[in-house]
Amino acid sequence: MFCKPIINTTTTNRLLIRLFALFICILPYQNLESQNIADPDCPEDFFYDPNDFSILSPIHSELNYAIGWALQDNGTWASQRNVIPSTNTRSQFQNERMIKMGQDNFVSLQLRKITIKDKQYSILLKIYEDGEFEFPILEQGWKSYHSLEFYIFDSKKLKELLPDDVPYNVKYLVNLECFATGRVRNYTRIIDVDRKKLPIYNYYSTVAKMYSNKRSDPDAVIVRHIQNVLAKNVITDANIFIAVHPIRETSKDIVRFKFVTTYLKEDLNKRQASPDNWRNLYENNYYEVDFYEYQRFIRDAERYYVDMMAVGNSDEISSSYQYGIIRYNTGDFLGASKAFDEAISKNPNGTDFLIYSYRGNARSKMGKFNDAISDFSRAISLKPTHVQDYSNWIKNYYNRGVAKYYLGDQQGACDDWRRSFDLGYGSAEDLLMNYCNRRLN
Repeated sequence: MFCKPIINTTTTNRLLIRLFALFICILPYQNLESQNIADPDCPEDFFYDPNDFSILSPIHSELNYAIGWALQDNGTWASQRNVIPSTNTRSQFQNERMIKMGQDNFVSLQLRKITIKDKQYSILLKIYEDGEFEFPILEQGWKSYHSLEFYIFDSKKLKELLPDDVPYNVKYLVNLECFATGRVRNYTRIIDVDRKKLPIYNYYSTVAKMYSNKRSDPDAVIVRHIQNVLAKNVITDANIFIAVHPIRETSKDIVRFKFVTTYLKEDLNKRQASPDNWRNLYENNYYEVDFYEYQRFIRDAERYYVDMMAVGNSDEISSSYQYGIIRYNTGDFLGASKAFDEAISKNPNGTDFLIYSYRGNARSKMGKFNDAISDFSRAISLKPTHVQDYSNWIKNYYNRGVAKYYLGDQQGACDDWRRSFDLGYGSAEDLLMNYCNRRLN
């Protein structure tokens, strides 16, 4: 669980111990390739200003199983995994395409995060079965693929999707009031093509300028769309409501839910939110999922939300170590790096390795690998005296190795990974075996 920083000197050490679990490693992409990091052919307008928003987070939570229900034309109910079936599933005219897509479907629902102008947003990604006809007029030559829809909304809305005091057996509707929405067609083909061209950095959490320059790359589409919204080049007019109905039964607790797409117009939203319009939403179709799966989906994403009002006035803590950690965990790596810079400048002879570890990670996330290596080396030189700090300290070798690999120093990377493995960090084994061609005995 995320621990809220307390700006009290008597609790600082305890706070840092609780934050150890948040110290992460920069995990490299699985297929390592020896190639340059930055793409020189990537157009200049593809880059974003890191002062405006953070990078996209990794996937914080995922839901990939639900039962879709739909009332049939003959008055019976039909169900299907991850699909709200068509209303005539037993018809002889029902083909494979209609069965897979239904009225609505999803392969995976994911929640990620991004910070835009110091405001925390969640991103709902819906990956779903899609396709198109090679000959549309004749409706022949159907080709199936996955597509993706994304909805960017204020992270505070997560609490509305599942309040702390769960209103069992009560239907409610949540207006996400989206900051931006969009769609990426043929998601499968895009991933298969573009990911093969990426070097080792984490595909889901690297900075935008490190992506392939393919303009259909899903993450790049999201980044570009945010850029265009901020620049007022596009207007967000699409929106989505999520209808939720937690049900407490004798045998088990479940949640019924469905998506209601609409426009971001005040009068339309008021009509949609009227009880007369949405209480009957479940009469014809809905998704159903185990309550605890739905709870995990929301809560796992919610724990990355930082209530900035709860930690005090930002002017009072902007130069503090704790504020840097807050910025780091919201994905604002530039803000985190600046906070760590100021904290270090006020105590240049400090012996806490973790501040350099965090700043090294933040710099790696921004592609400043030489600076990151310096930070990791500094952290390594500050060997801890308390045994509980040891497991986090040895990760500096691992992370320094990743940064060296980014810069083309494979031998240095392998040496650091070997050192971290020898010191007890087992995650280095895969890199040593697969990319350093080394036996571990």
